[in-house]
Amino acid sequence: GRVLATWPGLSGSQLFENRDLAPTLDIRSVAKGALAAHLGLSGAALARVFPGSSDAAPLLGLTRAA
Repeated sequence: GRVLATWPGLSGSQLFENRDLAPTLDIRSVAKGALAAHLGLSGAALARVFPGSSDAAPLLGLTRAA
């Protein structure tokens, strides 16, 4: 296992709305990486599945080859 996001800490100023851990990783990056690895989707296909998400690069290396 590994941590893939930034750990902002638990101080009040670091929490989202003073109560929740702030998101530091775009979940679309995780989904894009999984779809690319498992289904072999191209960058163009991922752009169609996740329109407007060009700033969220696929997170690679999430799975091991079988």
